[in-house]
Amino acid sequence: MLTNNQMSFSLQVTGETLIRRADDNPETLKKRLATYHAETVPLIDWYMKRNLHRRIDASLKTNVVFENIKKIFASARGAFRN
Repeated sequence: MLTNNQMSFSLQVTGETLIRRADDNPETLKKRLATYHAETVPLIDWYMKRNLHRRIDASLKTNVVFENIKKIFASARGAFRN
């Protein structure tokens, strides 16, 4: 969870207004994380075992992320041609 200083900083950087959803609370976050671990992690493992999963570092600049995604698609396209 972000501290008040972190929230204030992010708002100063983006200039956006902070909007809190009614369900932005610790209990809901715990439920979301439990669902993620129960339902999403097994899917990631399934796809990784079949070499169908790729990781993307989304913290990079947008153009770098986009180029990385394009490379993944190009590589997959080449794999289907063989």
